[in-house]
Amino acid sequence: MRDFFAFEYLNGDYPLLGASVQNGVPTAVFGVSDAQKYLIASMFAGRVAYIAADALTAKRAAESIAVLSGKEVALLAAKDEVLTFRRAGSRDALFRRLTALWKWQAGAEVLVCDVEAVCQLVPKKLAVFSLETGKETEMRALVESLAAAGYVRDAAPESKGTFAVRGDVLDIYPVNCEHPVRIDFFGDEVESIKPYDEITGERYPKLSRIDIVAATDASYGEGERERVVGLMRDAAKKASSSAAYSRMTAIASDVESGTPTDFVLPVLENAGDIFSVLPRDTLLIFDESKLVRDKIEGLYKEHYERYSELAKGGEVFPFSLEQYVPAARMERFTDFRTLALQTFAGNIGFFDPLKIFNFTATPARRYQGSMPDLIVDLKAWKRTGYRVMMYCGTPERAAKLRETLTEEFLTPVSLPARLSDFAGFAVMEEGLEQGFVLHECKLAVIGAGDLFPKSAPARRIKKKRGDLFFAPEIGDYAVHETYGVGRVTGIQRIETTDGTKEYVSLAYKDGDVLHVPVEQMDVLSKYMGGDAPALSKIGGGEFERVKARVRASLKKLAFDLKALYAERQERKGYVFPDYFEEMDEFRAAFPYEDTPDQAVSTEEILADMRSEKVMDRLLCGDVGFGKTEVALRAAYLCILAGRQAALMCPSTVLSEQHFSTAKARMEEFGVRVACLNRFRTEREQADILQKLEKGDVDLLIGTHRLLSADVKFRDLGLLILDEEQRFGVEHKEKIKNYKRNVDCLTMTATPIPRTLHLSLSGIRDISTIQTPPHARVPVQTYVAEETETLVRDACLREIARGGQIFLLYNRVESIYTYARRLSEFVPEARVCVAHGRMDKATLEKNVFGFYRGEYDVLVTTTIIENGIDLPNANTLIVIDADKLGISQLYQLRGRVGRGTRLAHAYFTYKPERVMTNTAAERLKAIMQFTELGSGFKIAMRDLEIRGAGNVLGAEQHGHMDKVGYELYAKILKEEITGERQESVDLDIKATAFIPERYVESNAGRMDCYKQIAEIRSLDDYKRVCLSMEETYGPLPPETLNLLIIAVLKSYAAPFRVKKISVGRKGGALTFASLDALASEGLSAAMEKYRGAVGLDMTSAPVITFRPQGDGGKTMVFMTKFLKFARSFT
Repeated sequence: MRDFFAFEYLNGDYPLLGASVQNGVPTAVFGVSDAQKYLIASMFAGRVAYIAADALTAKRAAESIAVLSGKEVALLAAKDEVLTFRRAGSRDALFRRLTALWKWQAGAEVLVCDVEAVCQLVPKKLAVFSLETGKETEMRALVESLAAAGYVRDAAPESKGTFAVRGDVLDIYPVNCEHPVRIDFFGDEVESIKPYDEITGERYPKLSRIDIVAATDASYGEGERERVVGLMRDAAKKASSSAAYSRMTAIASDVESGTPTDFVLPVLENAGDIFSVLPRDTLLIFDESKLVRDKIEGLYKEHYERYSELAKGGEVFPFSLEQYVPAARMERFTDFRTLALQTFAGNIGFFDPLKIFNFTATPARRYQGSMPDLIVDLKAWKRTGYRVMMYCGTPERAAKLRETLTEEFLTPVSLPARLSDFAGFAVMEEGLEQGFVLHECKLAVIGAGDLFPKSAPARRIKKKRGDLFFAPEIGDYAVHETYGVGRVTGIQRIETTDGTKEYVSLAYKDGDVLHVPVEQMDVLSKYMGGDAPALSKIGGGEFERVKARVRASLKKLAFDLKALYAERQERKGYVFPDYFEEMDEFRAAFPYEDTPDQAVSTEEILADMRSEKVMDRLLCGDVGFGKTEVALRAAYLCILAGRQAALMCPSTVLSEQHFSTAKARMEEFGVRVACLNRFRTEREQADILQKLEKGDVDLLIGTHRLLSADVKFRDLGLLILDEEQRFGVEHKEKIKNYKRNVDCLTMTATPIPRTLHLSLSGIRDISTIQTPPHARVPVQTYVAEETETLVRDACLREIARGGQIFLLYNRVESIYTYARRLSEFVPEARVCVAHGRMDKATLEKNVFGFYRGEYDVLVTTTIIENGIDLPNANTLIVIDADKLGISQLYQLRGRVGRGTRLAHAYFTYKPERVMTNTAAERLKAIMQFTELGSGFKIAMRDLEIRGAGNVLGAEQHGHMDKVGYELYAKILKEEITGERQESVDLDIKATAFIPERYVESNAGRMDCYKQIAEIRSLDDYKRVCLSMEETYGPLPPETLNLLIIAVLKSYAAPFRVKKISVGRKGGALTFASLDALASEGLSAAMEKYRGAVGLDMTSAPVITFRPQGDGGKTMVFMTKFLKFARSFT
């Protein structure tokens, strides 16, 4: 498409406009639609900076100009905050900004920016690290430079701006790349550059070179840090109060010891305004000058007001005012070529136009999926000789449209290289949102947004479910299945005449030490329960007795669960009719485009309901990703079949909200919806219960009240549970017992560990929604010290843009005192309070008053965590965030940012408090997962940090603390499946370990040992083998032996082999009893390999194997023997 459109190919005033601007004449164009503006901007030769009033307009312009011009377009984002100092903050806006600057620096022809992005400072020269295969780069110096350029070293690069180093391998997630890359060095030579998927590990094609852009826009020159800190300390001495002095001194100390921060950007040599990085011949295009001018005025007014307020508390320094380009610089632009594009005539302000063009705008007709209307217009255009270009947005839509047009004898043509050679109709796959008609050129361009009712959905992101369990690391508590809880002290390597082996050493009570061979790491698991557990004593059978008690308790629990699951499997569920037409009609009434995951999840759920099985599905979707809509579709299918549906949620307020959503969505389809909670009077409740029993209520929404004995359904067909982490198992099992053939759908954004484990173990079906709704932006997250000045600033910023604030204060006893204090230091805000212990009338009044906009700030406890949906509340402030769990922080953050407006979440902590390691880890984790859809990762991280949590009631939680989550889950699984996983004793005299030269870090080696020990099949073996080779390179022989041992163990397990021995004299399989030998497979294998195997019955049944060279070859032979025997089962 490059150079397809050009001024000389168009008629009317277009060629004159092109010449005028090219000759440097300040020009204005009036009467153009948005789509025409983008066309004009796309046709200029040379470099163009396109300035729009807001971020959404800029984004639309960038997308359209890229499609129409075929050029590289950089979209410059604004940082969401430049005035205050934050200890940490989500950096996605900064990364988008740096990527755009890099593209411009690398030669992109068009830079599109909103006016706020233009006002902020930029680095004059952006640091970029270029690596090329076959070229030398000193690796140690590179690692140091990356850290100085804002990259954070981590165990693995899980998010942008992080990197990991293992030997000669650098894994890095560059801020300017879609995926992380693995860079292999040979000495200092770059050997290979391999991008990979951060979730699945899937490898993408190798690159020959890569540019890694700095992860910060602030960098110190020689001696510059000292100069900056000196300036700050001098400024602090002139502070207006002792509190301001203390705060300014604290910030100066943080700047002195921390990595470069953009807080000090105005006083750095490398900082300047955006115009300092634009070549002098750049063309500046202003999209709607009046809007741009008004926005500049508003931004500077807010900037100065905020500065004055923040200065009182010492949150800013005198230089902070210069975070914005001087206002005078934004008033006139006479040093660049200029063009103003406007729909209406008016004063430009930024320059005086010497040439003015008046165009007529004809937008394309909005067909919105109506093909007959399009066909009629196309036939009319064909008769009058018009050329028509249709943009579809996806290959599928384009193919369908081509097919439709061909059937109507309007065969599309391929697009030529330039517009002047084009005649007829062309169908394109690209996604231009809006089109236009140029009558003077006889050209109609129709956008995807004109042709179809909704814009094309994004591609589905492929995700793999992660491993649930974690390998213990040195210093961790670990659980040995026989000896109990010990502390991992290290890895010991022991060399004997029979070979070299590694052992994991564990310290136990009274100074006892246990050495576990690494090939038996599957009997070890990282302890995940409550706080630091007591160490077990080796000998005396103490841990066996604990395990027996846990097993007895779980036997009872498992009996109930198993009976229920078995019954569900055997019992034929209700097969819901298809009702395809009615369901399509209901789906079409949804006002938004389904995300791909929403569509897939809907199909999975409806397929379950239409099958014979009793559905028990978990729907895991991020907060605000559209789970409720999917659940309502399931409810509608149930109601179409003449049955009733129930939706149960953990809080009264949330049930009210679901009730209003369901009512608005389903009322026009004749669905009778009722709500049962404590907001209803006794009389209202009695009336609802009566109707329910008669069948006059189709969908009942409520809290735990639905579990009461007086709630009787006429015919319940579907149960939906929302915000699952708030329900105990007894609630769920109670309601399932209450109606055992009921299909059950559970919705949550953060699955609790047990459910996640059951789901991943295949006991339960799971659907995930991981694609965000269209136009949803990530929540900007900050971790900062709590100061009155900061809280006041955050509140005033939100109120100024007409929004509301959630302030989470999780101590009921002093919540009113805090609310009064807040009213004193933010007198502009109307404040109300909500907490769970309030009487229902006050709670209802306050929450619904806030919902209606009568209050600006809702000071609340974690009652808001459970899904109160307020689209106008876009700032969240959490006081003492270090006291909350990750699931809570994550759920809380999801309460803001439901709309298209950028939301802010401030997680604050008391400056004087010493934060525990766990709390610091929690805050660090919430910072890492700022992208949408990270609930899955958070659940995993939460599981690791705070243990498994109270998910099975108090008694089971106690048991879990004693044996650790992983062993607990293993016993539970054994009791549910009835299959004991007997461990096989190993006596293998062969060299088998992972050398440090292969896997450098202890944590990495422990993880590999754990993965190898848990190999249960040939597929597992291949997966682990591939994973290790891709991560660390070709397997050394001693590590290959470990994998062979693991496969041999897995093949031996079904034959009840008690012990595997391998040495110089050959190998042996010792069986538990004579019965175990009575296998058709073993007999056939002994017959086949008659010359190389024997039978020894001296002390126990043993099959012996002749030596096959070394121990490794003997084990391979034993594996072949067992594999052949397995083929008979």
